[in-house]
Formats: sequence, structure tokens, C-alpha cells
Amino acid sequence: MKSLLGKRILVCGKGGSGKSSLITLMANELQRRGYEVILLDGDASNPGGLARLAAGAKRGPQPLIDFFGGREKVTCPVDDPSPLLRLSDASQVVEAHIDLAEIPPQYIIRKDNLILLQVGKIQKAYEGCDGPMSKITRDFIIKGDYVTLIDVEAGIEHFGRGVEKHVDVVLIVVDPTFESFEIAERVTKLCRLMGVGQVMAILNGAQTPQMESMMRENLGKREVQILGSVRYDPEIRKAGLEGSALGWCPALEDLAKITGKLEALPTAEVIL
Repeated sequence: MKSLLGKRILVCGKGGSGKSSLITLMANELQRRGYEVILLDGDASNPGGLARLAAGAKRGPQPLIDFFGGREKVTCPVDDPSPLLRLSDASQVVEAHIDLAEIPPQYIIRKDNLILLQVGKIQKAYEGCDGPMSKITRDFIIKGDYVTLIDVEAGIEHFGRGVEKHVDVVLIVVDPTFESFEIAERVTKLCRLMGVGQVMAILNGAQTPQMESMMRENLGKREVQILGSVRYDPEIRKAGLEGSALGWCPALEDLAKITGKLEALPTAEVIL
């Protein structure tokens, strides 16, 4: 029994902590385990983002904000907390989930059992905030047994827009920096206040056992639960430098262990 079927897993962290790389590796590992994966790129500030890392595409798909009518129809969740609506019949997406067949092919990049979708990117000066894209990230739920992995912008601003409202698990990528520890502590507290079922940290990039031990000690004092750790892997750095897709690398062994732990977690009810 695949326990992650239908789950929405959001990955966040400090800028430069490696969240996009780890979410790509997790998508690869989930496919290896037989899951179909929706990869939702909810980071409006990263122009290349997951299209390159996860699918080897030179450009991303057409943004979902166009599918929902653009800024004229999709509002910022802070100014207008109302749910995301379909254009066709004005139904609430969180109540009547999206069938993948509804989405035209230009909005999708497919690779094996991976489906990449992109909420939108900031394209020009004075365009406005990325709040409307955040509403799509918050409410875009696909019908079926897909595992949805959600990449969001760095930091914690997305909590101010309630992006985590409909997720089952929040994973915090933590690199060996004090700022990353502080963000992990804040994210943990915010998730508990929101009623998110599971929130855990993934340690990333420790180059020595002593460094990893220091990270664990610091996060333990902050009452941050740790799911696992991912080694420093030069292959990930190389892919980032070359702008190439992230394929097999030694860190995948660590992601396999982490994914196994995710599958073993007790089921928590998500708040809709």
C-alpha cells in the first residue's frame, strides 16, 4: 500500500538551502517507488526553477494563472481570502478538485511519471505582487492518487498568505547556517498554529559528521523535528552550475531513506 497517495507535500526553507534540488530528487525517488507525481512550482521569483532541474526543459509551461483568468480574475489571498474559482462554472477548486484532463497541454510538462505545473512568474517591473499566484498554490488540488510536491519561494512570506492551508506535510530544508535554523523554528511554530498535520526538517549539505551533529543539536533546542539528512553532494552543485537536469547522484540514497520515513508517518487529517 502506497501511503502517500493523494498527499500534498510542501517544501520550504531559506534561500539557497537547496529546496528545489531536494524536491527534484524526492520526485525522482517517488517515481521509482511507483507513484505518479505532480510537481507544482509555486515560486514566482525563480525564472528557470523546476522546469530545468526536474524535467531538463529550457523553459517552463504556460503559467496556471492564465488558465484561471489572469490577475483580472485571481486575487491576492490577503486582500481577498475567497477560494480559487474555476473560469468555466465558478466552482471552488478546493471543493471540486481539478481533473488533470481539464488542463490543456500547454500548461503541462511531462517526463515519465512526473507532471510539472507552474503557477506563474514575475515577468516585468510594476507587475504587482505574487499574491494571485500564491492563491493558486494554496488551492490547486488535483483529483486522484497523485503525490503533489509543492515548491514555494524562499523564507516564510507564503505563511502570511496561508499557502500551507491545504497541505498534509511541510518539509523544511535546513542548510548549515544560523538563519536556516531560525527559519525552521519559525516555520514549525507557524505550522502548529495553522494545524498542519506534519512538519519536519531535512538537513542538507553538512560536510562533516561534526557539522551535522551541531545542526541536530541546534534544531533540537528549538523543538524542530528532523526527518533525515542529505549529504553534501558535488553532483548537485555541478547540475546547478551547468543549468542541467538533476539525474542520479549519491544524495538520492539519502532521499530514499527520507521518503521511506515519510511513507511510514501516521496519517494526519488535513484542514480544508
